Amino acid sequence: MNLSHLSIRQSAPALVWPFGVLLLLLLAALELKVGSKLVGWQDVFLFPTGPETLPQAILETTRAPRLAAAMLAGAALALAGSVLQTVLKNPLAAPDILSVTSGAQLFLVVSTLLLPLALPPIIATSAGGLAGAAACLALAGGFQAPAGRLALSGVAVSLCFSAVSSAIVLLADERASGLLLWSSGILDQTGWAKVATAAPFVLLSFLTLILMARALDLLGLGDRAAASLGVTRSVTLFGLLVGVLLCGSAVTLAGPVGFIGLAVPNVLRALGVSRHHRHLPLSMVWGANTLLLADVVTQTLTHNGAAIPTGVTVACLGAPVMLLLLRRAKIGGERRIGLPMGVARPPFLLVLAALAALVLIAMAASLATGDGLSLTIAGMTGNLDLRAPRLLVALGCGALLAAAGTVLQAVTRNPLCGPETLGLTQGAALFSLVALLLGFSPATPAFQVVALTGAVVVLLLLRLLAPKNSPEKLVLAGVAIAASLGAAATIIVVEARLQTAQALSWLIGSTHARGYTDAFALMPWVVALSATGLLLSRHLDALMLGDEKARSLGLATGNASKCAVLYAAGAVAIAVSSIGAASFVGLLAPHAARLLTGARHAKSLPVAMVLGAVMLAFADTVGRSIIAPLELPAGIITAILGAPIFMLLLRSRSGSRFS
Repeated sequence: MNLSHLSIRQSAPALVWPFGVLLLLLLAALELKVGSKLVGWQDVFLFPTGPETLPQAILETTRAPRLAAAMLAGAALALAGSVLQTVLKNPLAAPDILSVTSGAQLFLVVSTLLLPLALPPIIATSAGGLAGAAACLALAGGFQAPAGRLALSGVAVSLCFSAVSSAIVLLADERASGLLLWSSGILDQTGWAKVATAAPFVLLSFLTLILMARALDLLGLGDRAAASLGVTRSVTLFGLLVGVLLCGSAVTLAGPVGFIGLAVPNVLRALGVSRHHRHLPLSMVWGANTLLLADVVTQTLTHNGAAIPTGVTVACLGAPVMLLLLRRAKIGGERRIGLPMGVARPPFLLVLAALAALVLIAMAASLATGDGLSLTIAGMTGNLDLRAPRLLVALGCGALLAAAGTVLQAVTRNPLCGPETLGLTQGAALFSLVALLLGFSPATPAFQVVALTGAVVVLLLLRLLAPKNSPEKLVLAGVAIAASLGAAATIIVVEARLQTAQALSWLIGSTHARGYTDAFALMPWVVALSATGLLLSRHLDALMLGDEKARSLGLATGNASKCAVLYAAGAVAIAVSSIGAASFVGLLAPHAARLLTGARHAKSLPVAMVLGAVMLAFADTVGRSIIAPLELPAGIITAILGAPIFMLLLRSRSGSRFS
């Protein structure tokens, strides 16, 4: 078996080149054909001769530019992943993981929609990619940051950038549909302008990296060995800049596309292609093949003229690759992330008094503000039917999300776990979209059952696919699953022709248009799940001690863990079925509660629920008043404010715990 494996590994590099080139030619022909019913195989074969026909015009103006864009974007992303993984010595380094892609996306959205004079796209995307990479590296602790911490830092920065991008896109109104498609990675081209702009940068970057191939090889020997052979830090910096420029070129051509820069370089190394004079050109070929294959599949499955973004297909196919890489990568260890030690806690009665004051302030602010300010009792009463239901729904859903986060962090003994980082929120939101298409109304029992099914499916996927015994790997596996679920949700929005702005608001989390019926349907669940959580508190305390100690105390850890995660899934499903996929409440509220009360769940769980309720109520108030009469979903506000706090949490837990 070992000899067979060695033989395959030795022969693979020789086969990768011819097979890659042949596949590229085949996919190029398919790419020209599958996108238009008016183009036949005869037109494809006659295309180089340039006959003056309608199919020829279609090929020249749309199909051929799309083919070139797919090849260039795929090649650029794979090249960027190759050089970033080398200079950072991190198998998880890729444009999307390091927030380079999300930074490029944000800057291009800002340039297009907010600036009076839009910057050239290649400049905007490159500047944004550089800003994203700099933020990720600064948060992680520099170029020597461990693989897990660097990846998690990129996730935190990407979440923040994506929230800001979503807010701007929603405010774009009539352009929201096109921007949603572009933000998911779409290859539609009308002419050669984008290709002509990006192609020189991609080719120049490739030639530069080929000239750097020997230096990149030496970097793989380690910093000391490379320095002794004359390789300086300038090689690392220059490689990073070239990777950012390649990513900016790809975003200019196709929008943000993930996973190619992660998967292709790692697969080539697994096949034994490690020297960069071979690895770089092969990355170009197979990156182009990967994006072309995804685009051919996407267009083959597209019906009724719907434009499914190619990046969605890549995300659906790329998540399994990331899960496989997480199993192989050396990230983290078996030690659980501990709770903050040595923090002086205030008296519990003072905490209760402060929470009561916070709740009253949140309620008053919610009832007094919105599309106008109501400072009198009469004014508040006049808007009561509009604002009070939204307030009740926000309070109830915030409490449920916080309860779910508290339970998940106790079961996994991992403070980085939350409904959004593990994908439970995204799973419930995806299935909620299906429920909407089936005609179920939000907050009804049938709708809640469908949302619960989505959360449970994610739990099963995590149990089957997520690496064990590593907090960082578990979170990154959840992020990978969440990316696939988000891509599937985009497919549903496009194929079902849902109203884009409303669908995006739901996927982000919003209390818009919620009434007393929704509030009265939610409140019994809040009461029941709160009481159930308190009954589970002693078991959660035992689980925090570890399985062996919990069993020594007489707790059946397997059954207790299953009950706890099902409880969390139920809380998430009820919240998502009411307002959609609000993020960061379930991640951050438990941390604040532990700082105030300690780790005992009899105190920390109810405090976390109150904090989550207040957090979401304040977010809803800010979202509907900051740009009134326009409105931002509460989920955008929680993400914009929560992502930086998540970054601080990562920063405070840097060092040996992430080594």
